[in-house]
Amino acid sequence: MNKTGEDIVPYFDVFLKKIDELKKSGAGNIFGDTEIVVAPPFTSLCETSWLIKPHRETIRLCAQNVYCEKCGAYTGEISVEMIKSCGCSFVIIGHSERRNIFKEDDELIGGKIKAVYDAGGVIPILCVGEKLEIREKNSQEEFVGNQLMINLKPLKEANARISSLVIAYEPVWAIGTGMPIRPQDGEDMHKFIYDFVNSYIKVDELRVIYGGSVTESNISDLMVMSHINGALVGGASLDPSKFFNLFRLSKPSGG
Repeated sequence: MNKTGEDIVPYFDVFLKKIDELKKSGAGNIFGDTEIVVAPPFTSLCETSWLIKPHRETIRLCAQNVYCEKCGAYTGEISVEMIKSCGCSFVIIGHSERRNIFKEDDELIGGKIKAVYDAGGVIPILCVGEKLEIREKNSQEEFVGNQLMINLKPLKEANARISSLVIAYEPVWAIGTGMPIRPQDGEDMHKFIYDFVNSYIKVDELRVIYGGSVTESNISDLMVMSHINGALVGGASLDPSKFFNLFRLSKPSGG
């Protein structure tokens, strides 16, 4: 819950200028198949869509949440069609703050995932992850596996063939604490998630990304891991220069 409509314009003035400078420097190939995804508040989705339109080949728009119904008496909620109309191609579902602060359970999150695929045109970024007490019991794989099983159950029951899915592994104990997971521990959990999802449902393109105190100082070590395919960035994305540096440092060459 950051950035008003007025804040969005100067933010992208800085960020997009850095993207253009990188392209002009001859390092355009640094983008490769990488997607930069930005997820502003609902009130700034359409404004952001307009601002990033000239950069749609590298920058995509994402909503922070969505509801599982198409329309109706659900005051305050946003449907898949509403975010699509603003130009969103991604949506975050089941973020740890939605689970912990707003008490969204796994069944509701599963309903949202199903609604997104039923509507088509938007790729869900499904967030999963354990709290500290689960990690201390070494039960993180059992816990995350159960989240994934319930969240993806509606798709399995429908025998759906999924073209693209992003899983964001968020160890809740690491978010905003400045204590990110050790890269090898992150790699182990990401591999577990890959293996679990691929054994549970059919996904043509599965990506697993890491979220939890991602900073300029640790992103390179995380991104060299074989099964960590990107980052879900929180507080570090609020500064456009830092967010750009995270993208640049996430590449093997460091930019």
